[in-house]
Amino acid sequence: MTVSQLKKRAVAPEDKTARRDAIVRAAEDLSARSPAFSMEQLGRRAGVAKGTLYLYFGTREEVLLAVHEKQTHELFDVVERALAAAAPTGETVVRAGLRYLRAHPEFYPLAGNCRGMLDTNVSTEAAFAFKDGIAKRLSLLGIRIEQLYPRLRSGEGAALLTNCYALIVGLWQQADVPVSLRSVMHRPEMQIFKIDLERQLTAALLDLWDAAARRGA
Repeated sequence: MTVSQLKKRAVAPEDKTARRDAIVRAAEDLSARSPAFSMEQLGRRAGVAKGTLYLYFGTREEVLLAVHEKQTHELFDVVERALAAAAPTGETVVRAGLRYLRAHPEFYPLAGNCRGMLDTNVSTEAAFAFKDGIAKRLSLLGIRIEQLYPRLRSGEGAALLTNCYALIVGLWQQADVPVSLRSVMHRPEMQIFKIDLERQLTAALLDLWDAAARRGA
């Protein structure tokens, strides 16, 4: 939508959907710089009044949750395409997903803060819609994985994807050095906590998929 279109009152359902999508894209652009943006900044970025934002999202956390939802479904799309390719393997799926994460580093802090957002300023309706959409994609993609590895039991494909998500979030949290420790990370005793995120994440994800392949072979 253009700025002039955004400033007009959205009445038709498709116009409301387009405006909501434009707000989410603006929030995604801002979160790529810093997730600490304000609703005033988001309104300016999206070309709408601050009050208009609250017609679509009850809180700032609901906006961030919508950004994380958008990116999670994009990551699911990447996985789905990798599974639909000729002769898919766990490695091709993992490396496709990692390429997406490399291009969207803001995915990590949004995913890491997702539980906190769900626990604070997100309505039950918004939380349920988010979880329901994720559950449907997990179920469908899980079936595709179980077709790739036929001996997996029903539900194990979706569980593999859930484990991958937990690994991504957990390892990022370990690699993201807290502000209070950044000045002492050069000390020898702190070297064990220095994590090459992409290298270790790649190895750990490949191990998960290799284990699934062995069970499903």
